[in-house]
Amino acid sequence: MGKITDFFKAVLGICETQELRPDMWRLEGNSARIQIEQAPELAAADGAIYLKGKGLKYPVLVVHTKDNGYLAFTNRCTHMGHRKLDPVAGEAILRCCSVNHSTYDLQGKRLSGPAKGDLEIYDVEVINDEVVVKL
Repeated sequence: MGKITDFFKAVLGICETQELRPDMWRLEGNSARIQIEQAPELAAADGAIYLKGKGLKYPVLVVHTKDNGYLAFTNRCTHMGHRKLDPVAGEAILRCCSVNHSTYDLQGKRLSGPAKGDLEIYDVEVINDEVVVKL
């Protein structure tokens, strides 16, 4: 049953990574600010969320890495259809939530699949228990 479900999720472009509710983050100038305590998905290494709305041109994927850092990318595959992305648990890659599963490394570089190019990556820093994504 799991493989059939996974196939339909890929056809529909359904990712595992969840959107962080708009009331849990704020946009200040050219930065998105996330209180770490408001985003339990980011508390553990390999955790991830995405942001959308509030004037963002595209959704932003935020990932907590195994080395306790944070990375942020445009959450939009560069392949036709522009599906969202998921981090792959236990691996240092991102994967498109489509049937073709283009993959990228954590520097946003295209590794495989029909994607046309690399991902846009944003600078991130942690300031006073906030993840600050510089857009």
